[in-house]
Amino acid sequence: MLTPEKVKEVLKENTVNLRFHARGGQGGVTASNLCVEAFYGYGICQPRFGAERMGSPTESYVRLSANADLIRSNEQVYSPHFVSVLDPSLLGEIDVTAGLPKGGWLIVNTTLDQVSIQQIVGRKDISIATIDATRIALDILGRNITNTIILGALIRVSHIFSVDELADAIMRRFVGKIAGTNIEAIKQAVEDTCVYDIGIDPDFTTDNKVPWQQVDLDLPGYKELDLAGVWYCDEDVINVGSDQVNTGSWGEWDVIWDEEKCTDCAQCWYICPDFAILRKKGEDGLWHMAGIDHFHCKSCLNCLEVCPVDAISKKLRQGPAACAVPEEQEGGN
Repeated sequence: MLTPEKVKEVLKENTVNLRFHARGGQGGVTASNLCVEAFYGYGICQPRFGAERMGSPTESYVRLSANADLIRSNEQVYSPHFVSVLDPSLLGEIDVTAGLPKGGWLIVNTTLDQVSIQQIVGRKDISIATIDATRIALDILGRNITNTIILGALIRVSHIFSVDELADAIMRRFVGKIAGTNIEAIKQAVEDTCVYDIGIDPDFTTDNKVPWQQVDLDLPGYKELDLAGVWYCDEDVINVGSDQVNTGSWGEWDVIWDEEKCTDCAQCWYICPDFAILRKKGEDGLWHMAGIDHFHCKSCLNCLEVCPVDAISKKLRQGPAACAVPEEQEGGN
């Protein structure tokens, strides 16, 4: 099990690598910035964006070490020792454990237990920490921004920096009530984090780029790429076209349409950025609202805001936290 003393020794001759998986607007990049600001030694962080859209998957990387020479690298982190996932829907969409060594830590904002997470990611050789960060964010911050809360869970298992060191970094970044509520949320997260430690420390000497890993962490390697460039052109390799993207997994709300209240004003149809409002032509030859395309609805809630008759509502997808399931096999605690 990692201890503050052990981690300090590791940091003298190695880097500790972090990777944050989030969605656009959830603050994954800010979380990586705060890690560097809270750390006592040297650090470097950088983001990686795909399509710059609210709700789209993002990644952010951090390298930390007490040795300044060891963090002189601007490449993305291919071998993280700690992976933090701010949105649970990313678990089934991205290979969040790519490059994570045996004994590495996966920290997830979720209400799932660790057995369910193991089944989703297909790994039983990593330690898992879960935190219902969405609930804490809504209760304390008043909005679903979970980046600082996930750092509380990171403190619980990594010992890279302390709550006080992170609080100092937050007070330098934010002011007044914003700083105070975020610090309160972090302290709550440290207490509420459910920990499943397999009892194996990650190999902190591992810091290598995975051979031929191109374009994205979970996509095929160079042999499957179009020889003319980096675009995937074979539908047997990866689905082609933006309509294949399950943007419906991006949001935290289920959007509900009430046919009885709807007046067919079509304001929701005009404002939807993902064409997720369904219409059908009636016998009268006119177009009528027909429902919500949940495969593409990313719950931006624009439709809810413009509906003049409250025919559209929302329901939070994430339910009560399950915490950890007692492990029947050896190695769990």
